[in-house]
Formats: sequence, C-alpha cells, structure tokens
Amino acid sequence: MKTSSILLIVNTLLLIVIWAFTGVKYAGLPEIIPTHFDIHGNVNSESGKMTIWLLPCIAAVIHFLFILKSNNPDSPFVNVPKSFHNQKNWKLYLFTLQVPIMVLFLDIIVESIRIAERKQTELSNVIYFILAVLLAMIAIGFIKSMKEGVTKSND
Repeated sequence: MKTSSILLIVNTLLLIVIWAFTGVKYAGLPEIIPTHFDIHGNVNSESGKMTIWLLPCIAAVIHFLFILKSNNPDSPFVNVPKSFHNQKNWKLYLFTLQVPIMVLFLDIIVESIRIAERKQTELSNVIYFILAVLLAMIAIGFIKSMKEGVTKSND
C-alpha cells in the first residue's frame, strides 16, 4: 500500500473520530460552550452548544477538498513546486499536510468540550506544537519551491 493511501486512511479515521467524539459528547454539553480563545488559551467567547458542530463540518470540507485537489496537481488554483506536479508526490504532500490539520481540529474540539465540562480551564499548549508542525511542513514545501525556482532560473 502506498504511503499516500495510508495517510488518506489516517486522515479519514481522524475525521471519523472528530465526528464520533462530538456526537458522543454533544448530549452532555451545557447549553453555552466556549467557541473562541485568546492567544493564551483563555475563553473569550461563548455560544450555544450547536456551534460545536461547526468544527467537524469545517474539518470535513477540508478533508474532501484535499481529496478533490489531490487528483489534479496541475490545477491553476494550486501553486506548488514542479516536483509536486506528479500525482504521487502531490498526494503524499497533501495528505501529509492534512494530518496535523485534522489533529488540530480534533484537539480543539476535545479541549473545548473539556472546558465546557469544566474538566480544564483553558486550552493547553499542545495546539502550539501542532501549529509548529504544520508551519514547518508548509515551510518545507515553500523552501523546496524556492530552491526549484533558483535552480530553474540558473539553467
């Protein structure tokens, strides 16, 4: 099995976990839940508990957009390094990039629910680690793109 296929399965399982966890916890949530946090992880906005479904919906849209875009690395809407213009590399890059995105959504949902249940008071620092991994992966793609641009202009 190809690595990109395994990553697609992992991302799909993460999406299922996001929906399942939200569904299992929904009935027990208070009517008002935290929906926005400041830079320090403190709650600075609350809404009705129905808003907890917004994050799984956004995660699902992202998941299906990544699947849709994985089939066309030459799309004019996608600016990627030439080495990603073959479908194997493109799928590997996209599905690798999607893993921390799905983990980020899962963590935010889990921590938001834990805060609503009063099991914790603020978001943990795990989010910063996940964001750092995501930004590092984006930076690697950007650096690779820049190197290819320099190499191409020197030819």
